[in-house]
Amino acid sequence: MTEATKSPVLDIVKVNSDHGHAQAYAELREHGPVVRGEAFGGYWAVVSYDAIRRAANDVGNLCSGQGSTIPALGTAFRPIPVEVDPPDHRKYRQLLVPVLRPEKVAEWEDLIRRETDIAIDRFIEAGSADLMEIARYVPPAVIAFILGVSDEGPTMVKLTADLNNAATAGDPEAKKAANMALFQFVDQIVTDAEGTDRDDMLGMIANAQIDGAPIGHMKAVAMAVTVVIAGQETTVNGISSALWLVAAHQEVKQRLIENPELIPNAVEESLRLETPVQMMGRTATTDIELEGVRITEGERVGLAWGAANVDPAKFEDPEKFNIDRPNNPHVAFGHGIHRCAGEHLARAEMRIALEQVLARMPDYRLAGEVELGTSGAMNRGAHSVPVTFTPGARAYQN
Repeated sequence: MTEATKSPVLDIVKVNSDHGHAQAYAELREHGPVVRGEAFGGYWAVVSYDAIRRAANDVGNLCSGQGSTIPALGTAFRPIPVEVDPPDHRKYRQLLVPVLRPEKVAEWEDLIRRETDIAIDRFIEAGSADLMEIARYVPPAVIAFILGVSDEGPTMVKLTADLNNAATAGDPEAKKAANMALFQFVDQIVTDAEGTDRDDMLGMIANAQIDGAPIGHMKAVAMAVTVVIAGQETTVNGISSALWLVAAHQEVKQRLIENPELIPNAVEESLRLETPVQMMGRTATTDIELEGVRITEGERVGLAWGAANVDPAKFEDPEKFNIDRPNNPHVAFGHGIHRCAGEHLARAEMRIALEQVLARMPDYRLAGEVELGTSGAMNRGAHSVPVTFTPGARAYQN
């Protein structure tokens, strides 16, 4: 690091494994909007709402092309468009945005509802369950369908988890093996789609054109990797957190049952309070001063979205789960040019999961403590969400 400071150090792994993260971020924020993080080789973390938005917009001085995660996943190729900077970033992002626009996502609602019901059917007759069964099943099933490889959801979950675990553990050999396994899988499904007239997302990516020329195999693989990774764990965490928070606030749950039009409010408040991706990484492209802190070219900077979303300067009583917030401009999906292109799909999956659980097991409540922890240092989510409820009937018999 370039500058000594008396401020406390951000331990992002500990923050994401504990309850009370709002207080942890508040204690850091007392020492300024930028603090140190010493794990993973050292970095700076921006922890206030306004400062994070400014930093996210400063794509000239803080680039994504040298790694968007802390620690870096170390893939053999840059995920596209997540780790592409202007001016090329927009060219690739424009390929994904039309496929994930709200009206397109609306066409998949029946699919999402069916997959959610299939997940619920696994335990509905038992009267008890871990709601992670829904959260872990639905996103990969949906993204596999959208990509056009419906049977590969479980494979994608395992490959992504192996990569995140290896990156966090700092095991070079495990990291190399996980990267190779993910590459080989995506390389094959892209190869299968190339030269076809498939109208699924993988067909679109594999046969896309950039600047009037074919995208090329490796860039298509890099884009597909982004969809495989981004379409899974973050939404898994989003679904599990929404179901957990509603179960933990029974008065809110009753209001949602009586007023289902409030369910989107609950989704937004869950995204704010339990932000699935707590931080994303940038790299300084030159020596800069960031909110009064000197940053040297090449140093890593973390944009702590989770800290921004519990900043009392922006959100009143930020630690509370309040579905009546009159204004909820959270940054759970990021901010600026790298804002998550799949946010509409994630919202739909979270909303429908809540709708189906409330409709089919309305008296569900927590049956134990919710433990936090994920396979990626930057992510926040539950290990399990144990609940009990009155047993119900299956929606499907097979």
